[in-house]
Formats: sequence, structure tokens, C-alpha cells
Amino acid sequence: MKKKKSLFLLGNTLLFISIFLGHSMITTAVSTNLQTETVESIEETRPEKEQPTEATISSSSSFETDTVDPTSEGLLEEKESLVESQNNSFAAALPEDPNIIPIDKVFQNPIGNSTSILEDGKLLQLNPASKSQKGAIWSKKPISLLSDFTFKSYLYLGDQQSNAGDGMTFTLTNDSRMGTNADQVIGSPGMGIGSYSTKTGQPNIKSGLSIEFDTYKNQGLVDRMDREISSDNKGYGHVAFVTPKENNNNPSGEHSGVTVAPTYLSNGTWRMLTVRWDAQSQQLTYELEGVGSSSLVLNDLNGKFGGSMVYWGFTSSTGGKYQENALAMTQIPSSVKSFAQASVNGGEFASEVEASKGDTVTLRNSLTVDNDLVSAHANTQVEQPQASIELPPEMVYEQDSLAIDGAPVASEDLSIIDSKIVVNLANYLVLEKEMALTLDTKVQDAIPETRLALAFDYLENGTMLQKSNELHVQIAKPKEKTLTVFYLDATNNQELVPSKQVTGKIGESYKELPISIDGFVFKNDSGNAEGVFAEDSQDIHFYYRTGELYFLEAPKQLAFGTLKVTNQPLVKFGQPTEGLRVMDERKQGSWQVQLKQSQPFSNGEFTMPYLLSFVSDTAVSHITDTAINVTESDKKGETDLSGLLDASQQRGIKADIPVEYQRLGTFKGALSWSLVDAPGN
Repeated sequence: MKKKKSLFLLGNTLLFISIFLGHSMITTAVSTNLQTETVESIEETRPEKEQPTEATISSSSSFETDTVDPTSEGLLEEKESLVESQNNSFAAALPEDPNIIPIDKVFQNPIGNSTSILEDGKLLQLNPASKSQKGAIWSKKPISLLSDFTFKSYLYLGDQQSNAGDGMTFTLTNDSRMGTNADQVIGSPGMGIGSYSTKTGQPNIKSGLSIEFDTYKNQGLVDRMDREISSDNKGYGHVAFVTPKENNNNPSGEHSGVTVAPTYLSNGTWRMLTVRWDAQSQQLTYELEGVGSSSLVLNDLNGKFGGSMVYWGFTSSTGGKYQENALAMTQIPSSVKSFAQASVNGGEFASEVEASKGDTVTLRNSLTVDNDLVSAHANTQVEQPQASIELPPEMVYEQDSLAIDGAPVASEDLSIIDSKIVVNLANYLVLEKEMALTLDTKVQDAIPETRLALAFDYLENGTMLQKSNELHVQIAKPKEKTLTVFYLDATNNQELVPSKQVTGKIGESYKELPISIDGFVFKNDSGNAEGVFAEDSQDIHFYYRTGELYFLEAPKQLAFGTLKVTNQPLVKFGQPTEGLRVMDERKQGSWQVQLKQSQPFSNGEFTMPYLLSFVSDTAVSHITDTAINVTESDKKGETDLSGLLDASQQRGIKADIPVEYQRLGTFKGALSWSLVDAPGN
């Protein structure tokens, strides 16, 4: 039997024919061949030219403290007697004001049985809405009239309209009984409003001055004290200065600085009362919200009070007609001077400043405690002095920034609970000497144009004695920043298209993207195409290179598989390992893809002649060492030509091996793809 002739590859009897394709080479003016060793692989997405032009492509992205000394049992008992011993009902609900302060430790025991401190020490009820009530209450400590003071309180005079009586007073007194028999410092009931004498022999406060809030006009034959207030012809009530004396029941000469109410004082309304003392001009001023104001000059403090030190407090009374009398205080009289200011980012200090997110706001409290404000039981020092401030949520304390007169405050003297900062001043306070307390804060996220209010509190033994002026931090309306966006040629920085502008508020985010420009390709930006608008934000630059023509992909290998030697011609389409894709970034021009066989098949011993052809749907072209035109187009962007090499559809590169060229071995060859610029087509 005749043995069958076989072709073996690597120990096999099969013929393996493989064609390897290398890097695709690109030209823009002349034909450039793409040719690589048959076993070389492509690692870059874009091939280099056979005669490359050097180019570099780069990209860049770019307080208030309500504490009690635990050792002060008397204080606790006293507070209990003030708050809990009374069980008088009250109709007045507290105003909704966070500045209302607890005053349960400010006063001595009340005089009479009608006065109560309620609502956790924030509501002073001088008397309930009952007949024949009388009461008074006095500060524990006197204040000096040699220093300015301000008293602020909400005032409530019941809701009895025309049936109200009799009223209440704010009174300053240096009554000599205050040191020995303080419970005797009270005036007569009814028309006396707990301050005056209604006839000779009746009690009155001595060495004093009252501001009365009188809801009943006494104009009869017996009770005639208010006859002189003829302008109160509707009986709405009035406010006036009155000096308590042995008999105030006179038809004239009792009132000064009278303001008649435009409607009933007893109408269920909380009104803000402000009392100011100007030590230099010796002028006392009252202002009652919705009613009016008046002032009185006291030329002779000794003649009026027997000195410059006075206690302050309140008196009230009812008679056959009655009303509830109550107060809710926001600032009590003291001889402490407290002034608050702020600065932004090291700027000038002021009581009104404007700040934005990220700014440093320095708060400063200029504090002076007069020598007159001392412990009732000592002559040389104040008791447990403290300063406090509560920060709004929009401001955060900068750690270790608190200082007094420029020196850091010791950690043991500083207490921070949530947003409240409390400083113990015992080791720093010098009487009659101004001290400056400063601290830094950082502005957080805040609603633009929000007005933040802050104030420092001065306390002794946990009692708030003085609130500073209110300073305000206005959150600034967001400033705007405009950036110019440039589109430039990377080679010469010339503008390719007109620039544009983008505007946004400081703190807002922005993001710009490169645009498409015919004939050019985005290369890189200035590194700030995305960011946040800021005062120092820079313009944005997008850089472009000139558009080019090149292969995105070309087959590195065509495999024809393994074939047996036979007595018939062998026909086989090659299977490419990669696709064929072209990129034309240019603005205009057409291109051609050409193909030639740059290396014939050979197994090292025998070389086959040109046996390949390119088969399309319309033609078959023989492939030799002379380039043939595979396709031509003027399409811009990416063009996928992989379908031209679809062996399953009998398209692409076909091998026709006649019988006489069939040999044992592995045959290798090479094809060269060319991408030709055809501007004239």
C-alpha cells in the first residue's frame, strides 16, 4: 500500500501558515508603511510613524450659669423660701426670649406674702390677681450711682382693663433699715403701690425714688394723689417718677416725667421696660414699650438717697380692684461695665462685623468691675466672678485661643460645654481696672445674610449681674467670582475659538469641560477645570493639539490555521487577531488604506511566491509587494473597518496555495498596512 504524503509542524503532520502584522504606521503627506516583525506585539493604543515627528503630549489636573455654691446651705434655703413657699397662681406666660435670666439668687427674701419667684427663677410675680395684696422685694447687693447702669425687663400688669388696680414700681432706695430690718422696707397698700405713704403715719420707703406703673387713677376727695394727671382722662394708666415720703396723698406736686398710656396698661401685654442711669449727667430715664419714655435729673444724690449707693427692687399692691403684676428680666442693674466687640481676620474691632464661611472672628469683652461691687460680707474681693458667652451654631471656638489681656487662660479656669464658654475670673480680675477677654472663632456653614447676635455675661456666684451690649456678626452675602475659560493651541497659546466667562458665588462648586473644535483634539487643561469659586481662583485654560490621521488598531497577526498537504489547491481566509480602525482628527481631507506584502511566506528553506489576495464584496485584488488600495473615505473621527476582514463572510485576506507550493513546515510572512492622506481626492 502506498504511504500517504503528510506535512508536519512542530511534530505534527499539519501545515500552519501564519501572517503577523505589526504596528500601524501613519503618514499625513506621503504614504507610510506599517511593518513590524512577525512576532512583535503592540502595547500602545496609537502606533508610531516610521519617520516620526517628535511631539510631546502631556496632561495635568491639574452664659449664663445657674449654679449654686454647694456649701451655701443658706442660699439653698433662701431660694426654696422664694420659689417654693409661695403657691400663688399666675396667668402670665413667659415671653419667648432666650435673654430672660434667672434672678432667684439676686434678691433678698420678699416682704409680704404675695411675691413669688416662679418658672425656674425667671418670673418674678409681685402679686397674683387678687384683692388687697402688697409686696416688695430688694436686691441683695447695692449698686453705685457713680457708675452707669441699665435695667431691662418685660413688664406684665395683668389683663383687667378698666378694672385694674393699683400697679407696681421700680424703686431705688438707700433706706437705713435695709441693713437691720429689711423686711420693714415697704410702703402702704392701695394707692401707695407698696412704696408711698397714703397718709401721715402710714409706712413708706425712705431715701428713695420710684418709677410707678399706675393702672388706677386716684382722683377722689380722699385718695387724690393722681388728680394732677389731667391728661389721663380715660383712665388708661400712666408711668411717672415719684419720690416716696411720709404723705404722698396730695392733689399736686407728686409726679414728674409723666407718660399717659395710649391704651390700658393692664391689657394682657408684656412690655419691655428699660431703665438707664447716666452717672455723668445724673439722669435717670425710663422707656416702656408702646407707652413712651421720660427722664429725670437728680442733681443731689446725697439729698435724695443720703449717698451714692442704692438698693434696687420692686413694690406692688392691689385694693378693691386688682391685677397680676409680674416681671421677666433680661438685664439687671450692676456697677459692671461690659462691652463686646468683634473683628474679622485680624481687622478692626467693631460691634457690627461681616464675615463669611472660613473667616476667623475674634470676640473681645472689655470688662470693668467697680470697687463698689463687692461681696456683701467682704470689702476686698468679689465672689466667684465669671464671664461667659454662648456661641451660635454657625461659629466654633478655636481651641486654646482664649486669653485675658493677651495671656492664655489656664485650662482649669476654662469650661466649655457644647457651645457655652465659661471663664473663672478669680485669678485675673482686678477691681476698677479694665480687662480684655478675647477668643477666636471660626465661621462654619451659615445661611447668607443671617445676623448672628452674641453677648458676654458677667456672673457672681452663678448669678448673672451684667450682660454686655449685643454684638452682631452678619453672614456676608456671597461674593461672586468670574473666571474666563480659554481654548488654546498648545503649540503657540493662540486662541482657537472665542473664550467664555463663568460666574459663581464664592464657595460654590464649578466644573468646566473641554469643547470639541474641528481639526483639533483636547490635550490637557490648566489643572483647575473643576473646583470651588474663591477670591483667588484663576482663569481656566484648555489646550489642544492639531488633529491627526492614524490607525487606532490594525491586526498584529493573521492566522490561516493548519492545513494538510493535498493534491488539491489549498484555499483559506486568514483570521485576524485584532480589528482594523482608523481615526481622522483633521478638519478636512480624505484618506486611503493600502496593503502590500512586505515579506513572502517562508519556512526558512522554501519561499512561496505571492499567494495572497484581498477579497471584498465587489472585487478581488492580488497582494504583492506593490501597495493596493483597500478602501478610501473622508469620514472624520473613528472609522471601524474590521468588517473588511471578516473571514466568516468570505471577506478579507485569502491564501491560494497551489499543489506545487505545498511543503512541510511553518510558513511565516508579513503584511504592511498604510494609511495615506489623500487631500486632493
